[in-house]
Amino acid sequence: MSTFYFSLQAITLNCGYFLFHPRLLPLTGHIKLTGKILNSHHRSGQNPEYMTNNLTSTLEVFFFLCISMVVAEPTSLLESENFTSIRVGEELIYKAKFAGLVAGKQIIAIDKETRLNDQKVFHVRSESQTGGLFGRLYHFLDHKESYITTDKLFPIRHTKYLEDRDYRANVEVNFDQKNGKVYYVKNKKHDDFSAPVGIQDELSMIFLVRTKKLEVGKQYQFPLFVRGKPQHVTLNVSKRETLKTKIGPKRTIALETSHGHRIWLTDDNLRIPVRIEAKLRFGKLTGTLEKINLK
Repeated sequence: MSTFYFSLQAITLNCGYFLFHPRLLPLTGHIKLTGKILNSHHRSGQNPEYMTNNLTSTLEVFFFLCISMVVAEPTSLLESENFTSIRVGEELIYKAKFAGLVAGKQIIAIDKETRLNDQKVFHVRSESQTGGLFGRLYHFLDHKESYITTDKLFPIRHTKYLEDRDYRANVEVNFDQKNGKVYYVKNKKHDDFSAPVGIQDELSMIFLVRTKKLEVGKQYQFPLFVRGKPQHVTLNVSKRETLKTKIGPKRTIALETSHGHRIWLTDDNLRIPVRIEAKLRFGKLTGTLEKINLK
C-alpha cells in the first residue's frame, strides 16, 4: 500500500501542516488579510466579487500545494540513474562503538565475481563481532553473505549466521526475481513470500545505494526483505557535509532510512560508507571506517 493516502483526511492534515510552515506564512497571511478586506467591502455595500475571486484563487493555489504533497511519491531507487559501479576486491573495515565504548568491528567486502543459477553475480560478505571488554560482557557474531547480479544488483541468495549470547540462528533466503518470490529458511523452518521484483536483502542494499545517483532533498524508496518478511524502506537524502575520517577529511552525502539508520557516503565516484549509525533499544551503535583494503 502506498505511503500516501489519497483521502480528504490526508489532504486536511497536510494543509494543516502547511498552514504553519514558515515558507508559506506569507501565503497564510494573504488568506487572512483578504478575508478581512472582503468583510470590509461587504459591510460598506461595495461589490465583493473581485475580492471573492481573489480569495478563491489564493485558496486554489494553497490546496494545489497541499494536494501536490499528498500525491508526490518517493522516487524508486531501483529505477534511479546509475552513478558508479562496484569495485571487486574492496574490503572496508569499521570500528564499532556503543555508548562511546569500543564494541567490536565490522568488515564489508566484495570478494569476487562468479556465477550462481546461471547468472553472473558478485559475492559479497559482512562480518560483525563484539570484542574487547564489551565482547566479554556481550557476545555477538553476525556473518552474512549475498550473491547479487552484476547488471542490476538484485540479490539471488542471502545467508546469515547469528550468535547473540546463547541464541543461534541459521538463515538462508533465495530470491526468484523473475517471478517475484522469496523462499525463506530459518533454523530449518520454511516459508515463502510474494515480493516485488528487485527486492533487496540486508547486505545487497548497501551496494545498491552506493551505485545510484542521489539528490539532496529527495526521498527514495525500495523493497527490502528483512526480519523474515518483505518491507518497503524510504531513504531520505538529507544533506552534504564534511566529516573527519581515518582516510582524511571527506565531503559526504548524509542519508537517513525510515528504520532510523543513518549513513554517510563519500561524495565522489567511490561512494564509500565512512560512518554508519543505528538506533538500538538501549542506545546508539556507531560504525566508523578505519581502513580500506584492495585485493
